[in-house]
Amino acid sequence: SVDASRPTDLPRFPEGDFIVQDAAQALVVRYAAIPDGATVLDACAAPGGKAIALGRTARRVLAADLRPARVRRLLENLARAGSGREMAVVADAAHPPVGAVDAVLLDAPCLGTGTFARHPDARWRVSASALTRLAEQQEALLDAVARVVRPGGLLVYATCSLEPEENGLQMARFLTTHPEFSREPPTGFPVGLRSPDGDLELFPQVHGTDGAFAARLRRRAA
Repeated sequence: SVDASRPTDLPRFPEGDFIVQDAAQALVVRYAAIPDGATVLDACAAPGGKAIALGRTARRVLAADLRPARVRRLLENLARAGSGREMAVVADAAHPPVGAVDAVLLDAPCLGTGTFARHPDARWRVSASALTRLAEQQEALLDAVARVVRPGGLLVYATCSLEPEENGLQMARFLTTHPEFSREPPTGFPVGLRSPDGDLELFPQVHGTDGAFAARLRRRAA
């Protein structure tokens, strides 16, 4: 018999026909709307759900993560469910391992306040100092990956947090200091899942998913 509580026991799991993730993470990839055939840097890729989804239509996905242990898990997931167009590397998003690419997804380190329903113990990690430290790290990572987005390319910034300092305020700062970028939400994306600025904004108590945020930015063509 199949134990439905164990995804590894479900039919077609070993063959890589599906991955397990919250709907919010799948919506981030849908919101990113990265064009088919693009070369993509997934700058903080482990455990790989978004890289696998992007790899279905991309020409190449460079899936990077800083910690070797996380990249080992990433490699396992890519081996099972990847398309073969994903390449896993150990790399720091603060020093992107590429030149110009068509699109960058930065799923940034964050407080993770949008996942508290599933991880209630994570609340003990929340403090004003932790929020300040993470916002500063996000700022530095955004500045770094922005440099490798080709003119006319896309930068998608995402978190699984609900804090304005990590989301809307972070975008306001970035757009002020990087006038070559501007918001470009995907066409046809449901209005009920977007903020007044057009960013993806999900709340557990409203949408029945993890909390999540994503902004889709276009770099001005040369």
